[in-house]
Amino acid sequence: MRRSLRILSSIVLAAWCMTASAQKNSEFDPATASIEENIQHPQIPEKHRTAVAAQMDVLKNELKDAGYEISLVRSGEVVMVTIPCSALFSPNETSLSAKASAKLSGLKQFINRREDFKIVIAVHSDDTGDAVYADRLTADRANSIDEYFYKEDSNRETGIIPYGIGSDEPLVDNHGRANRAKNRRVEFYFIPTQEFIKKARKR
Repeated sequence: MRRSLRILSSIVLAAWCMTASAQKNSEFDPATASIEENIQHPQIPEKHRTAVAAQMDVLKNELKDAGYEISLVRSGEVVMVTIPCSALFSPNETSLSAKASAKLSGLKQFINRREDFKIVIAVHSDDTGDAVYADRLTADRANSIDEYFYKEDSNRETGIIPYGIGSDEPLVDNHGRANRAKNRRVEFYFIPTQEFIKKARKR
């Protein structure tokens, strides 16, 4: 009798956990979440992490072969592309420069894989000027990049989640021209979706 009750309790607990997890996922709103929350969501079940990381490694190599600077984050589950702001924008400008298309066009085929990837864009600045200016500059630049991909895909919603980070997350200290240039950057995060996770675990 006690054993039966323990089994029943375990079943009830497992069902509750699954329901709570499903509710948590269904309640997640990328549009209102912080950049940290978006990069961490969706979480990948432990048993599927190796398979997903292997498939994200394929993406990493494809982007690297296309000439982009690549990093792996979240233990290899997320691929990050970094582009210097100078390759996309003139100083203090928020509209893309004439040469930006040459740098961004190679990303279109990957960004258009909406079923596979959630795309988060983070634009960073150096500490020149005040914080309000840096926040506004980077937010406007992030929106300009989103707008570029929107127009390139026949005015189809991109699903991109853009963030202007301002000067809050420098890679290096801001002393000297070279260091400030390193801090002025755009990061594209390719985050596997639930659909991508399903396909990866079947390979």
